[in-house]
Amino acid sequence: MTPHQPIPQDVSLLPVLRQLTDCYLQVERTSTRQIEATGLTHPQFDIVVTLGDTPGMSCKDLGEQTFITKGTLTSVLDRLEGKGLVVRSRGTQDTRQIFCALTPAGQALYERIFLPFVESIRPRIGVLSDVEQDQLIALLQKLKSGFAGS
Repeated sequence: MTPHQPIPQDVSLLPVLRQLTDCYLQVERTSTRQIEATGLTHPQFDIVVTLGDTPGMSCKDLGEQTFITKGTLTSVLDRLEGKGLVVRSRGTQDTRQIFCALTPAGQALYERIFLPFVESIRPRIGVLSDVEQDQLIALLQKLKSGFAGS
């Protein structure tokens, strides 16, 4: 029996995975502090900022533009509706479609919380130049496509 030969670090992908995970966790910690200060959960915040400054959108579009799973979306919308921040209505052309929009109170909350959130994150992402940010976006999209369908 041959002795075990460790896999060299440079081919194991661990350095890439560690950096990617570490970065994600830092973003998560920072954004969590900011979001908790608004009194919203992550999914609620995601919906409010996605609907902010829009006339609203279908639940289908909202689900596609947020990080919220279809199964969770209804309960998050229920809570936001209960807080008076979101209103749902039937589609005018297709009554099977549910349309979501911020109420005036929801829009006011969006206006109060979104720019401070962006401004708190901006210096952290600002360590990258505009060119580097574009490169990072392209690289992350490429990496994401490598995981698609798995």
